[in-house]
Amino acid sequence: MSTLRVAQYCPLFVLILSSLFSLPGVAEDDEPSFHRFWPDNLFAAEFVSEDIGFIAGYSGTVLRTTNAGQNWDAIYIGRNELIRRMSFVNQSTGWAVGHRGSIFHTKDAGQTWAVQKELPGVYLRDVDFADESNGWVVGHNANIWRTNDGGISWHQQQLLGFLGRDTPRLHGVYAKDADNAIVVGEFGVVAHTENAGEHWLLTPVESNVTWLSVAGAKDTAYVVGLDGEILRLSPATASQRIEMDALLAEAAAKKETKARAKAKRMNREYAQEKTEVLPRSEIEYFAESIETNSKEHLFDIAMTVKNEAIVVGRSTVLKLSDGKVAALKPDEGFPLPFVWMGGVSVTPAGRIWAPGIRGLVVAGDLNQMTFGQGFNLATSSNIKLVSDRWGAAR
Repeated sequence: MSTLRVAQYCPLFVLILSSLFSLPGVAEDDEPSFHRFWPDNLFAAEFVSEDIGFIAGYSGTVLRTTNAGQNWDAIYIGRNELIRRMSFVNQSTGWAVGHRGSIFHTKDAGQTWAVQKELPGVYLRDVDFADESNGWVVGHNANIWRTNDGGISWHQQQLLGFLGRDTPRLHGVYAKDADNAIVVGEFGVVAHTENAGEHWLLTPVESNVTWLSVAGAKDTAYVVGLDGEILRLSPATASQRIEMDALLAEAAAKKETKARAKAKRMNREYAQEKTEVLPRSEIEYFAESIETNSKEHLFDIAMTVKNEAIVVGRSTVLKLSDGKVAALKPDEGFPLPFVWMGGVSVTPAGRIWAPGIRGLVVAGDLNQMTFGQGFNLATSSNIKLVSDRWGAAR
């Protein structure tokens, strides 16, 4: 719990923690104070300008800065729910999704939040808005939901052509504009729409890795996932479309071969499955693998104003430019082998913010190609508690 009043319930615990963590700016003669935050895991990062940004994670915790990360306001989103991702279209208007199926909305720069939609039992993983009206959220069991009225109403959409046995969990969504978007998830799933989600069609991908995040700029998108995997998606040429058709036919043939073998083992007559006739996209994406020379899991990706990308994950911060990968250098003493970063955002000037394990928030400099600890939720004296789950203001 990010805003638990520990001091009220466990004075001994407070004493122990106070001895472990020294708070900057507190002199010995000053009255001792205790920062009432747990080092909970953090996942979401969203900077809408150089100065204004948001970080969120466990227990409905939202951190907001208006001065480029020097100070942060801690705001309770209204529910004790893990906040996985956020999407802001301007400094005031944004959305967030949680692991209990809540879609949150703010119109006052994160000061207050309202639940626009509840999807009980659905673990929502990502949200992205193209503008104030059009956006998507995705989650487990191939859940895709779209709004075209700023979240007043939400409509479920279907993933077409998936041949796997189990329904995939969708982990990432990129809303290019009101009509075009890309979703990614388990079992190598990469799919796109060019008609506002009327049809979601699969992009043939040879890898079955779990994809966790997608971001893009102009006609190119990048997908990151487990085991250090990165894909570049670009509009397919005529010859590439033929290659993609061959991959789809091969996948269908493998599925039929398995079904025939199973029927034979069961001493049953094989019955040909009726295949769904899918529409053909005007735009299709061709997937190319980018070598990272790493097997570390990659959890999130964010684009820069120069259309480069920053990728974060387990013990990893990477820069992706023109298909080439370069690793950022950690500050001396930064415990890189023992940390992970679950989300990332990059400001126009190249300042990197990446929250992660046990309240850690990494700050980096894209121009210097370095990163280190920005602050920690549990020990920073630059966080002001604005509201908690009891509605109290500070």
